[in-house]
Amino acid sequence: MNKPSKILVVEDRYDWQDIVCSTISEEGNMPFSAMSLDQAVNALGSEQFDLAIIDPVLDTTNRFNRDGLSVIQRVRESQPSIPVVIVTGSLTQDLKTSLQRLCPEAPVLFKSNWDADEFNHTVNRLACNGKEDSIKSAILESRIEGITSLTPPPSELALTRPRVLIVENHEDWQNIVANVLDEANYFWRIATTAEEALKEMDKENFHLIILDLKLKQNNLPLPSNEGWLLLDFLAESHSTTQVIVLSGQASPSDVVEILTRYPVIGFIEKQNFNSESIKSAIAKAAKTPNLHIQTLGHFRVWRDDEVIDKWENPQAEILLKILLSNAVRENRFVSSEELAKYFGEDTWHDLIDEASRTLEPNIRPCDSRFIIKHNNGYYFDMSSTMSWDLTDFQNHLEKGVMLVENKQWQEAVVELEKGRALYKNDFLEGIRYVKWMAANHRKTAIQYIDLMINLADAYAATKAYPKAVEACLRALDKNPLLEPLYRRIMRFHYCSGQKDAALKIYRDFIKLFEELLGQKPEPKTVTLQQAILNDEELGAGS
Repeated sequence: MNKPSKILVVEDRYDWQDIVCSTISEEGNMPFSAMSLDQAVNALGSEQFDLAIIDPVLDTTNRFNRDGLSVIQRVRESQPSIPVVIVTGSLTQDLKTSLQRLCPEAPVLFKSNWDADEFNHTVNRLACNGKEDSIKSAILESRIEGITSLTPPPSELALTRPRVLIVENHEDWQNIVANVLDEANYFWRIATTAEEALKEMDKENFHLIILDLKLKQNNLPLPSNEGWLLLDFLAESHSTTQVIVLSGQASPSDVVEILTRYPVIGFIEKQNFNSESIKSAIAKAAKTPNLHIQTLGHFRVWRDDEVIDKWENPQAEILLKILLSNAVRENRFVSSEELAKYFGEDTWHDLIDEASRTLEPNIRPCDSRFIIKHNNGYYFDMSSTMSWDLTDFQNHLEKGVMLVENKQWQEAVVELEKGRALYKNDFLEGIRYVKWMAANHRKTAIQYIDLMINLADAYAATKAYPKAVEACLRALDKNPLLEPLYRRIMRFHYCSGQKDAALKIYRDFIKLFEELLGQKPEPKTVTLQQAILNDEELGAGS
């Protein structure tokens, strides 16, 4: 059997108190009578109700009496989850305006058109909802009790994680949201006021802002609260910033206004809060264009499968290359001082904006999800929505080497050939004016040689000697002074039955090293040449 609903009836006329309370009792519910503002306040302080039925005028002898509106305000403050029903003789324009502000969702029943069936249907429906809200609130309270306070993640983790700003003045809700973000491995910061939020936004580019609309305890209409005013500012000055509103007091009309007027991607009632709603909204906010970047050879960028063939300023393209080159190094940042040195104190800020607009033309440069400001510098965010031929090449190399070590020759050939196809030429070929660019050139060239040597060994292990020789020759194109490569080519030619070709490689090697460089061959190389001359049996190993 369902537990009776507790219903507060606020009505100054005895006859209507009797009509309303008796109708409630006949339905098996429990009415609590209050005939004045004071009685209603006392009742709200001593009982938890499922529904409040209120006449907005509590003294028919005083045409200016509006105590019922004060009762509604107290209900919203002390028991905000319970529904309200208005029962009145008439509504003046000022009452309509005030009720629209205080409780726009409340049904209005007129005494002149009293219908007990309609009244019972309304009461039963809303009282049931009130109970559900109370249960949700209780569950929420129990959840709050189990939440612990967290330390915000260190600044360096902002590089590779979705970044979220929590703007909330209640510590319990700060902890609830922060725990969800921390479990999902997000970067987060907390601001308790609008001013603190703006300071945090100056420090970091956030993918998403989770905003409470009040931020201060007061009785002002919601649109006059600090959180809503911050939302106004964001709509005017940060129109592309993604916002989720988290509120416990917004009315349906508030929600409609928020979702239609502001850059809000979601509205979450605190009573209905769940972690998945936050996570899905963050995933939506952090979604960025799919970029594909080619830096091994001719520099090219694709955005959502379309090549970017036009830059606002060629210098902006160079700036992006510098950021990418720095991303290869352990220190991903390029300081403001370095950018000013390369492009000029009065120019580099504009180039940052121009590069950001080229990559993401539909958002403001300061909100870029790729070119990120961090402390006194900028870095290129290695987003999950981008692919880079350099990192793909390195991944294929790493996997291929492991397969060679495990003697999985065919699989190694497949993996290493994928890496080879990506290496069209040197890393950012032709650009050597940045101090660390030469080191990047050398590093990627060494990686390419390493890949080709492993590919040659994998081919030789499967007796594909011509392909093994060709792989070695391509490695020699990068560095013709690697003596172990000449030994490999000699061995592969000999194992394929081409003794003369093997000996010619030795003669070419001697001419290069002895006649031009004045160096003698290593003993291993001489021993191999003698074995070939003597027609000894050799394996394909290097």
